[in-house]
Amino acid sequence: MLARTTKKKDKTKLLILDKSAFHGTSRSKLIKFVKNHCVILPYTLCVECAISQEGDPPKDSKNPINLTQKLLDVVKSGAFAGKPLAKIVKEEKSRNAAIESLIDKEETQIMRNSELDKKFDLEELRKKCDKVFKPKMDFVKQWADEYYKSILKKEKEKDFREKVDESDLVERLDMWLKVADEMKSDILKKFYGNGKDEMSADRWEWQMLRLSLAWGTELACKRNKSGPSFENSDISNDIFDIYYVSHLSQADGLIAGDKDLVQPLATVAFPNKDVFDNIDDVDDGY
Repeated sequence: MLARTTKKKDKTKLLILDKSAFHGTSRSKLIKFVKNHCVILPYTLCVECAISQEGDPPKDSKNPINLTQKLLDVVKSGAFAGKPLAKIVKEEKSRNAAIESLIDKEETQIMRNSELDKKFDLEELRKKCDKVFKPKMDFVKQWADEYYKSILKKEKEKDFREKVDESDLVERLDMWLKVADEMKSDILKKFYGNGKDEMSADRWEWQMLRLSLAWGTELACKRNKSGPSFENSDISNDIFDIYYVSHLSQADGLIAGDKDLVQPLATVAFPNKDVFDNIDDVDDGY
């Protein structure tokens, strides 16, 4: 368990569940859990369940129909559906302030009243998901490419490679997040134009942006002539992982089994929030 604080019991606290925690927990255990805790299943989780590719045994562990049915059952048992990216951004723009809630009440009710159509077109769904998340993937790669070129121009490639070799991921992500925060005004002007440089730090849109930039910086710093290349890599899973972490801007805790990106990024980006390995680590009164 990575939780860093002991808080007063309050069942209105919001918990976010990531894919690894969802996939790695049985249906019956999840159903019992969401009946006693306030849990949001982010939109990304719905997407990843639906577009999952079947893999090695256990045969049903990555079956999209089974995963989507499991998700539907968990929502029917008390979990809430999270708002999609576009809806969050639209609401924040209309308010010119942070979103009031990440819970999508309308979609939650629809899911609780519906039955799964087991004949849904998986390929069409994957195409729609690619269309929604591709701009974010392109954005991270663009930033990484620009940052990498800056490293080369300043002849700092060796220095950054040594930094990567000598530090751990948590330490580096902490540095990259600080860079993004210090450059906030310039970054907003660069990517949004004039009039957006005063976006409040508590807005989900800014949190998603700074988290993406931190990861893009990490990709750039790990890149060299003989190292891994991000230019032609599929970073869709990275974007999905960042999306889970971004919800801590509104939630109190995150349940995440992923130690490669989700846990370290959440730990440094939201040091006052709780990060749990699995649902067994969550206090009954949380």
